Order: sequence, then structure tokens, then C-alpha cells
Amino acid sequence: MTFLLDDEQREFGRTLDRMLGAADIAGAVRAWAVDDTGPGRKVWQRLADLGVFALAVPEEHAGSGFLPVELAVAFVELGRHGVPGPVVETVAATALLRRLGDPAPSARWLPGIAAGGHLVSYADSYGETDDTGGTDATGGDAGGGRGPYALDAHTADTTFVVAGDRLLRATGHGPVQPSLDPARRLARPAYGGEVLASGPAVRAASRHAVDVAAFLTAAQALGAGRRLLADTVTYVRQRKQFGVAVGSFQAVR
Repeated sequence: MTFLLDDEQREFGRTLDRMLGAADIAGAVRAWAVDDTGPGRKVWQRLADLGVFALAVPEEHAGSGFLPVELAVAFVELGRHGVPGPVVETVAATALLRRLGDPAPSARWLPGIAAGGHLVSYADSYGETDDTGGTDATGGDAGGGRGPYALDAHTADTTFVVAGDRLLRATGHGPVQPSLDPARRLARPAYGGEVLASGPAVRAASRHAVDVAAFLTAAQALGAGRRLLADTVTYVRQRKQFGVAVGSFQAVR
């Protein structure tokens, strides 16, 4: 068994690297931080045109099937270039819809995701109670529970929430929280919402979606780490102390 990428997968990564390197990702991130998603959405559309989001979508919904190696290649490059937006959440939600066994939600959402025109945020394990004993969104108590945050809930087109054995489409969100990274902000999805599916299949699909999210987050982190290392090596080769490059007498650890 070989774990090396083949030539086509390597070229796919190089193509994404070139495209993202030529785009003004820093400008898109700055705009995203002030809720101007236009530049970031243009990047998303270019990624979709290269087939990135279709990699998690079944062929019957205008996708390529589920190709985890190619997704990893893509998300390494997304992490390397710091692409803004709920990219992991969108693909995790796609994975959840694929596993539901209910064709209606997939037909409704997946073609738009594959085409790059639909950004999805995602929150899981919303079925908790608060410290006062009140019920959460699924119980309908306005005093409500403390569900998880969703990334970019205020800018995503849709936020999916798994609450117990139900999948809901949130109708809004709570206050957007400040962050050390202003381009990555969190908000709790609003209580209630449209029920898209229910039953044991939702929880099983949710577990799969969380696994996919962890996998893609790891790929993103690998890409970010590689970028940080490369930039640091470049810096110590250029930065001078005592009249010589720092890299001539110090190592990057």
C-alpha cells in the first residue's frame, strides 16, 4: 500500500496553490473581518470552479463523489493561504446530508454547495440544558440552553444545527462574539428553526460529519503550519544581525 499522492493529485494541489497565490487573499480576509464577504465569495467561486466543493458531493447532485484524499490536498492549500469563511463547516454539512439517507435535503442543498453559491455554517450537539435546568432550543424554552457556537453564522447563507436526533435549519443567530482573529467570529444559532430530518440517522450522520470536520481541520492546520515554517525560514535568511543573516548562525526549531 502506498500513501503517496499521485501525479494528478499533486498537480491539483499546485493548481490551487497558484490560483490562491495570485488572488488577494489578505484583502479578502480583511474585508471578511468587517462583514464584506464579496471578495471572499469570489475566491469561493474560483475554488468551486476548480471542483473543490464538488469533491464531497455525490455525482447525482453535480459533484464528484466523496474523495477524501483530494479534499485533504485542497484543504492543505486553503490553510496555507488562509482562505476565509466556513469552508470546513460547509463540507462537514455536506457529509452529514450525504449520510442521512433522505434524498430531499441533499437535492435541496448539495447542488448549490458544489457550485460554490452556498456557504453553510454548522453546529452540533445542541441538545443540552443550561445551568438553571431550562431546556434548549429543541425544547422550545425561551430561557434556553447553551448550545455550541457556529462559525460565521452571521455571514453564512444557511446554518445547520444538530439537536439530539433532529437536523434543523436555524432561523437566525445570537450576538456575534469578538475574536482575536476578526475574520473568524462565532455566534450561537437561534433557537428552533425548520426541521430538515429527524430520527437515529441524524445522530449517525452527525458523527460522520464531525469526523470529516476534524480531518479537514487537520489538513488546514498542516497547510497553515507549512506556510508559517516557510515564512520563518525566509525571514531568517533575510534578517541580519552582526552584519550577517540570522539563518547563518541560528536554526528554526
